[in-house]
Amino acid sequence: MKNPEFSLWKSTLLNHFRNDLEKFATTTENKEVYAVILDCQATYGSVNMKWNTVDSFKIYAEKHCSSYPPDRLLGSRGVEYNVGDFSYEDSKQPEEINKFEQWYETILSECFDREDEESWNELTQKFIHTLVEIIDELAPTFSKLNTTGDFIAFIVEHDSDYYEYIKKTVTIEDYYKAFPEVKEYDQYLSHIYSLTKEEQVTHWCNLLYEFLIEADTDGTRAFKQMNRNEYDAEDEIKKLGLIASSKVVTLFEVFSGYIPSVDGVIIQSESYTRWMFLSILIDIKHADEETINRLKQILIRKYEIDNEVQECINIARTLHALDSLRFPEEVYDENRLRLLNFEEYKNK
Repeated sequence: MKNPEFSLWKSTLLNHFRNDLEKFATTTENKEVYAVILDCQATYGSVNMKWNTVDSFKIYAEKHCSSYPPDRLLGSRGVEYNVGDFSYEDSKQPEEINKFEQWYETILSECFDREDEESWNELTQKFIHTLVEIIDELAPTFSKLNTTGDFIAFIVEHDSDYYEYIKKTVTIEDYYKAFPEVKEYDQYLSHIYSLTKEEQVTHWCNLLYEFLIEADTDGTRAFKQMNRNEYDAEDEIKKLGLIASSKVVTLFEVFSGYIPSVDGVIIQSESYTRWMFLSILIDIKHADEETINRLKQILIRKYEIDNEVQECINIARTLHALDSLRFPEEVYDENRLRLLNFEEYKNK
């Protein structure tokens, strides 16, 4: 696909960004710049350049984030690198940029209308690739900034994972220098992945359990040190798939108070805590027959004995996700308080 508009857009943006950074470089605020980010949306063709300094981050944090713990404030997951909280951004963009966005949106709309996914992907990737080239060509301008030793420049795309494109413009050495906690976590994962699948399931389920009961253990402390939390453990369980399903149902039983925990404690948790286990199973989409039947028996108990009828809707939804041929979709009342087709699950 030949897009002459891209070359004009690139040169216009490059000159615009270069001029703004050069102007900033002459100011007294040009001290300890730690990141320059191209904040973009590939589905609309829009992009802004934003940057931040150590001082501006500290001032912002003291004003708006004084109660935040370190993991919410610093590092790859903190306010420190959240582009929406940066203090500096490029000035009003030239009219050529607006014209490009209009052209770009029109072309993407045409791709959408004719369901041409290949051309859509080609255009959006061309957009991202051009921004990578812009960052590369801004390198001489970055050298005019007073930067920190861990300075990085990268692209953030709103419809993607925040750091999906960072390694296109940042070397692994600089990436780890900026985010040492990520390096530590990568090493941690490398060790866990060397274990058998069964051992991995046990590790992540035990860690998730410790987080949910708010236990202060070596495992939770190490995880928090890497700016990680229970949702990371949840994601790893999902990755393991079918082999993890049985232990996830066991956790659901534990947090329902049906069986004691590994510590011999009977836990009565809130339904929103138990929903985590059901959502894991829904994402895994697979379980063996014994595990599915255990979950079915939990549904029957909660409906007929515990009168936890609202939660039964979520359990029914989970059973359908695990075996859609055996179990129907859940049917519930207008206020989503009661499962209306319970008998269809009980008799399956």
